[in-house]
Amino acid sequence: MLAARYHPAGLLVFDDTGITGHPDHRAATQAAVRAASPLSLPVLAWALHAGIADRLGAETGQPFAGQAPGRLDFAIRVSRTRQRQAALLHASQVSPATPLWRRLELQGDIEHLRWLVPPPAGAA
Repeated sequence: MLAARYHPAGLLVFDDTGITGHPDHRAATQAAVRAASPLSLPVLAWALHAGIADRLGAETGQPFAGQAPGRLDFAIRVSRTRQRQAALLHASQVSPATPLWRRLELQGDIEHLRWLVPPPAGAA
């Protein structure tokens, strides 16, 4: 297992909702949580705020799943410059009419994260 070889401080995954409910996103998160367990690694998940997920769902007709504010552990300020540049390199993500582009607009410069597996008590 790569985590055992490289000794990460933790894992970053999709929220356990899969954000859009996509089975691959959910399966990847489940696999990461299983891999983290024997190594006692914390698992931090990228999540959508429920208000943003609801608005995306209403606007796009796609099943976005968000978390209530009380279930979100972090709201961090980010720069979207590189993320937008990367999106422009993928034909399916280029149009500002795509759900990804709209999500970035709605989120602004804030990403939300939550612990799926918190760090052990007393961990720095």
